[in-house]
Amino acid sequence: MKDSRILVIMNFSGVYEAERFYKDYGHVWVDCKEIEGTNCYCDEEGENAIRDAIRELGPEGIHFLDSGNYHYVSKIWMEKIEEEFELLVLDHHTDMQPPMFGDILSCGSWIKDALDSNPAIRHVWLAGPPADAADEIRAGEYGGRVTCVPEELTGDRDGWRERLGDSGLPLYISVDKDMLGPDHARTNWDQGSGDLQAVLACMDAAASCRRVIGVDVCGENPEGMEREEDGAGDCSINDRTNGELVHRLFNLPFYGKL
Repeated sequence: MKDSRILVIMNFSGVYEAERFYKDYGHVWVDCKEIEGTNCYCDEEGENAIRDAIRELGPEGIHFLDSGNYHYVSKIWMEKIEEEFELLVLDHHTDMQPPMFGDILSCGSWIKDALDSNPAIRHVWLAGPPADAADEIRAGEYGGRVTCVPEELTGDRDGWRERLGDSGLPLYISVDKDMLGPDHARTNWDQGSGDLQAVLACMDAAASCRRVIGVDVCGENPEGMEREEDGAGDCSINDRTNGELVHRLFNLPFYGKL
C-alpha cells in the first residue's frame, strides 16, 4: 500500500516559514519561491516547473498549497491519479470562471480547466459558494458534471453520506480555507462564514463512504505572516486550523485505503 500519510508543504510565498503545524510530522518541503509566473495565474513554463518539483511524489497524502492564489496546483496533483475518481471541493468560490485573458491556468478557473483536460474526473462536488454562484453553475454547461451544495449544508454529516453514497469511485478532496469564517481562517480573498467543525464533519462523512486518494489545502495569507503573542493574528489562526486539519485527515477512517 502506498504511503497515504505523507505531508507535502509547497512554499510559494514564504508563508509556511512562519507556521509550525507541520514541524511535528515527517514532511516533504517543496520550495517553489523561485518558480516564476505562478501568482494567481500560471503560465505553461510555470506549470512545467511545478510538475518537475513534485515529479517524484504521488497524489496520496496531504498537500498544502500556500494561499488561494495557488489553488490551481490541485489540477496538477490530480494529473497524477491513474484511475477514475470524483473531486470534492470545499471553497467559497466556484473556481470555474474563464481567465481574463487567453487560456492560461488560474486560481479562479482551475476546476473548469481540470474538467476540460482530465477525463478521469467523473464528477465534482462543490460545497461552499454563495447560492447565486451555485445557481450559475447549475444553469451552465458544466451543470451535469458539477453538484453544488449550499454553504450552510457543508457540515451536514448525514446529508453528506446520503449525498455522496458509494459510486464505487474514490475521492480527491480540495479545501480552500476561504470558506471558513475569520475565527478559523484569515485569507487574502473574501471569505465565507463556515465553521471548522462543520468542514471536518463533511470530510469525516466523505471518508466514511468513499476511499480518499489525497487531500490538498490552501488559504494562507502571505500579508499576515507576523505571529502575535495572543494567538489572534492571521498567521496564528491559520497555523492552528492547519494543525487541526492535519490531525483529523491523518485519522480519517478510510484515508488512503487501497
